[in-house]
Amino acid sequence: MPPYNSINLHPSSFGPSDLSLHTYDVIFIGSGWPANVGAARVTQAGMKPVIVESELIGGDCPYWACIPSKALLRPGEALQDAKSVPGIAITNGLDADAVFRGRDSWTGDWDDQVLIPSIGGDDADFVRGHGKVVGVKKVRVENTNGESVTLEARQAVVICTGSEPVIPNIPGLADANPWIPRQATSTSQVPKNLVILGAGAVGCEMATIFANLGGKVSLISSTKELLPRTDPEAGALVRQSLVDLGVEMYLSAEVTGVQRKRDGTLEVQLKHGSVIHATEILISTGRRPRVKDIGLEQLGIAVNGSRIPVDESLCVGLESGEWLYAAGDVNGRAMMSHTAKYHARVVVNAIIARKTGAKPTITEWGSLSATADKYAVPQVVFTRPTVASVGLTRQAAEAAGRSFREVTAPLKTEGAELRAIGYKDGWAQWIVDAESGQLLGATFVGDDAADLLHASTVAIVGGLTIARLAHAIPSFPTMSEVYLNLIEAAGF
Repeated sequence: MPPYNSINLHPSSFGPSDLSLHTYDVIFIGSGWPANVGAARVTQAGMKPVIVESELIGGDCPYWACIPSKALLRPGEALQDAKSVPGIAITNGLDADAVFRGRDSWTGDWDDQVLIPSIGGDDADFVRGHGKVVGVKKVRVENTNGESVTLEARQAVVICTGSEPVIPNIPGLADANPWIPRQATSTSQVPKNLVILGAGAVGCEMATIFANLGGKVSLISSTKELLPRTDPEAGALVRQSLVDLGVEMYLSAEVTGVQRKRDGTLEVQLKHGSVIHATEILISTGRRPRVKDIGLEQLGIAVNGSRIPVDESLCVGLESGEWLYAAGDVNGRAMMSHTAKYHARVVVNAIIARKTGAKPTITEWGSLSATADKYAVPQVVFTRPTVASVGLTRQAAEAAGRSFREVTAPLKTEGAELRAIGYKDGWAQWIVDAESGQLLGATFVGDDAADLLHASTVAIVGGLTIARLAHAIPSFPTMSEVYLNLIEAAGF
């Protein structure tokens, strides 16, 4: 894999002059999951979509985010799985070059011509360039060569431009040429000394990857514990695992300056006086919606780098009518790939419902409402142990003033131990409404815990009580018996 700065982000295909149409039923600005899923559903409804993309078609997920990061994580997971099973002799560790080559195959070597056939359905059109709303249902597209075209939508314009990393205002940081996740997921070199700034999902996953590949990693966070959006029990288990991998932890720490030396190395200064020496620094301190220069201001939408406000159907309220939507990260409701797919379904359902000009009824949990954003958003952090959660954590329930009961239990089951002798206990949690007994949230922390999550997601969406879940019998011997652990801990 060549360095990130040598990747061609603006191929010459699909230029504005290549379009045979200038009027479409739906225009998608951005080509990530909302456009991918949404355009396919638009064509299934007998309408014609066009997808506008300023960089590689497909968005961040297949090239820089979910796909390459999980491809880089999987070899380390498989190695640890094999080491834990008796009778399997492991003599070598990971081959970093082979791991990177495997990652490259998943990204199509950053050539979107390989992935385009799977994006947006068979009948979607594509155009490369920066898309900007210039009027009611009108979008101007201009590419890097100065070629432009103005497109018009019969029904709707959907903004799905995603999000971008937030670079902290730390003296010297911007001048030190820091990595953002794009460089981390596309590199083919393991930094000798990598400093990661931020201990959320991305920071912890990247620390896992590069520690597995033999690099020295230092993780810095202003928070007291890793994964601050989860309850601290989860972060503590991940922290101990990373420490066991050799990762150095600097928690409740503040970076006061960064300097790139003449020899290319870095010095990272901390407030308490420590200096960390590194070869690269990765910024993973959060993301913000990508809303710059897409025409929102002229529509009276003042975002200034913040999310685009939408209603429950993800429609942007405008005096000119209900024709503009914002889906995925750009609306800031739930910034994950799987919720972007969910948003696509809601948006297209809303577009179809409004096609006749009638004002549809939007109800909670109805097909025109992104209700799950408020109650049942799942997230998996693919560290080791894995952290899988949905709905409310204990901290979130307390912050919301909810009256709740917390149920905790070990994640370990006989099924888990059959998969890996000496399987660690892990940690499982339910957050239960104190009055109704309905499940409000669930967290599972342990190896291979990701696929345990969906049952709790379904239970929350379905409004199930713990008393009813006590009748859902987990099969033996499987990891799903963690549900039996929780049911027994709840007293049923």
